[in-house]
Amino acid sequence: MKTTIALIIVAIIGTCIFTGCIGTAGTMILGGIQSHPEEGWAEKAALERLVKYEPKKLLSEEEKNKASLAICNLEFLDKDKNNKIFLEKSKKFCSLQKDDKIYFFKEAKFNTGKIETGYLLLRESKPLSHIYIERRYSKELGRSVPIVNRLH
Repeated sequence: MKTTIALIIVAIIGTCIFTGCIGTAGTMILGGIQSHPEEGWAEKAALERLVKYEPKKLLSEEEKNKASLAICNLEFLDKDKNNKIFLEKSKKFCSLQKDDKIYFFKEAKFNTGKIETGYLLLRESKPLSHIYIERRYSKELGRSVPIVNRLH
């Protein structure tokens, strides 16, 4: 008897998988969960991760101005890498407001395993943008290193 019931359940599940009814039923059951993530979710997650990163340094007013000018001039990139995404991120650093804060983080290692050096822009205590300094592989060191050590 138990074997017959188990076979019927397996047959129903197999049929549902084959016809796709589990996906439809699952969507109906989990209706509150979005099937498509909101736009910009990856950027928001990266900014939140940087806000929580502790060994970052708040730049002084002079350092902040110098860094923002260098970022606007795309000095954090190799010359052939200035694509649309980098341009959009760097534009936010071009029009600083008086109370904006820029943080510098050097060789931060995140969950992805990548080591990054870069800058984080906060406006009204909320993350607005960030940039990473481009890295290049160094044969002498046997690893990738930032193209510049810092922009401030």
